[in-house]
Parts: sequence; structure tokens; C-alpha cells
Amino acid sequence: MIIYLAQHGLAVDKKVDPDRPLSDQGRLEVNNTANYLKQSDVAIKDIYHSGKTRADQTASIFADVLNIEHLEKLDGICPNDELEPIVDIINNWTDDTMLITHIPFLPRMVSLLLTGKPPADSNYLPGNIICLEKDNSGEWLLAGSSTYASFSQSDNNSTNN
Repeated sequence: MIIYLAQHGLAVDKKVDPDRPLSDQGRLEVNNTANYLKQSDVAIKDIYHSGKTRADQTASIFADVLNIEHLEKLDGICPNDELEPIVDIINNWTDDTMLITHIPFLPRMVSLLLTGKPPADSNYLPGNIICLEKDNSGEWLLAGSSTYASFSQSDNNSTNN
């Protein structure tokens, strides 16, 4: 089983819009990342998001590009929510799944799944999307990580030529 733990795309500043929807750059970067994943033949069955506008919009872009029908708000994955209830849920999933959430929840979740403890710096994240794979013994392993900016339009074009 693979889980894709993703931060929402780049949002507008709260001074511009307190709801913080995705910026044009955020939409583009998430779309490019989703297209890369589609070319990689990922097998994501479900996408869950926090319900905040920027996470919902990010989830919708991934769902549209990857043709994923099951898109759902999941309570308990907002920035400062407790980790343990969600870890219990994640550990019972059997299908490849994407979870779209926020800082500091995301780096705390990655650290807890990989090491069993929270990180020293809960604002650090080695990318906007982290891929973890559960091995046969039930342990989570880091399978990859990347930033959304890594999948710029020019990079996607060069890989398609």
C-alpha cells in the first residue's frame, strides 16, 4: 500500500482573501504534479482532504487529472489536529491513497509514521508531496518526496519529447 501525503498547493495570502484559495501558481504546480503522477501510472483509489478551501481545491485538481472518483473531506487533518486518530485510520487502509493537509500537521504525520515520534522541527518538510510505502511487516518506508515546483511546465514538456 502506498500513501501520498501532500500539502495543499500554494495559496493566496490571507490579506488578499481570508479563505486562502489556491493562487494561479498553486493551481499550475498542482496540475503539473498531477499530470506527472498520471504519466507514472499511479494507482490512487481515494483522496482525502482537510476541507479547507486550498486543500479541497488541491484535492479536486488531483482527482480530475487522475480520474479518481472518491474524493472526501476527512476530519482531523487540519494544521494542529492530533495525529494518533488519523494514524489509526491510515494504518487500516488497504488501497493506495492520497491525503491532502497542511503544515505543521503534514511533517508531524510523516515523522510519526516513519519514526514513531514527532519531529524536532514541525515546520520542516522535504517537499510538498511525500510518498510512503507500507512493507510486508507493516512498517512505513519513504518511497519519495518532491516539491510541486519540481514539475514545472517546461520540465513536463521536456520529458514528453
